Amino acid sequence: MKKITLYSLSLAMLAAMASCGSSKGWSVQGEIAGAPADTKVALEGFNNGRWYLIDSLEVAKNGKFGYDAEEPLHYADIMRLTLPGQGSIYFPADSVDNIKVKAAYDSFGSTYTVSGNPMAADVMRVDSIVRVYSDAAVKIGAGANASNSDLVRELASLITSDTTGLVAYYAVGKSVGGTPIFNPAEAFGNRVYGAAAQVYANYRPEDPRGKALRQAYFIGRQMLGKLPEPTEEKVVELDASGLIDISRYDAKGKLHSLAELAKEGKVILLSFTGYSLPSSPDYNAILNDLYELYNSKGLEIYQIAFDDDEVMWKQAAANLPWITVWNSPTDGNAVLYSYNVGAVPMTYVINRQGDIAARVVNPSELPAAVAKYF
Repeated sequence: MKKITLYSLSLAMLAAMASCGSSKGWSVQGEIAGAPADTKVALEGFNNGRWYLIDSLEVAKNGKFGYDAEEPLHYADIMRLTLPGQGSIYFPADSVDNIKVKAAYDSFGSTYTVSGNPMAADVMRVDSIVRVYSDAAVKIGAGANASNSDLVRELASLITSDTTGLVAYYAVGKSVGGTPIFNPAEAFGNRVYGAAAQVYANYRPEDPRGKALRQAYFIGRQMLGKLPEPTEEKVVELDASGLIDISRYDAKGKLHSLAELAKEGKVILLSFTGYSLPSSPDYNAILNDLYELYNSKGLEIYQIAFDDDEVMWKQAAANLPWITVWNSPTDGNAVLYSYNVGAVPMTYVINRQGDIAARVVNPSELPAAVAKYF
């Protein structure tokens, strides 16, 4: 089944981003040399695997454009400017930064400068490194082979020397040719994720991105069959089960806690989905087959849906026999950060001891993954 990226999630920062004309928050001002008349550049933000449009900015005849947010950013974030067919420029923004971007139209996504934020140079360095290897069509290896790659070593060096958190978060999520450079379920990638999580623990302990990195690190270690090493580092102060509680209400107003459910000794499928997505019927059909087969033997499904329309969600949830709860737009995306969910549907298998035992991206692989526990 094709993986469907989640199209409708809410970030707290969305409310802070508004039309031009205010100087209370962060801003970006730019100049694109050689831009044709009527050029528009898209200002985009990032939300768990999906880039969403913040605003479409008109480029003046002199090549200049700008955007002013009404409120400061709560956390430092990566954003991008995109010219259709010409590429994208990624830049960091924090609080009330005034970002400056200079580029040429014909080389928009490859030759540019970004200033106004102390992280800008490192973000540009990450993209420069990845661009060199992408252009050379370098194939990323796995495990020990990956640690010998010049690309991996260069990025890992940036991550371990970072003191901002955001640069490490940005670098650890990069890909070449659609292949992630660092995989937390592989030995070397797991160590890099741990290092990136430690940066957040040291410098930005309240940022939800650090929590997401720590969760990915723990889940990866479980998949590698390893327990966290005894250490004083904050990166391993989480519950070793890797389980973070989710408490949400079902369609009848009953509160369901994932942590309490995990104490009952059942095998749990933690399902992240959206009922409005085209993939939802096929995905739920697979879950239904598994529920009918194993529910009497101790299988439970805890499904959390990310839909904007509460009425539609309730109508869909009413027909399902398992636990179905709703993550409303006002709940934000903290749960997705915590469980490292970049696209839905996504399923985690929680064993009878309450430990996260498997992460299943492709729903067609669920029957084989679940059968191991019965």
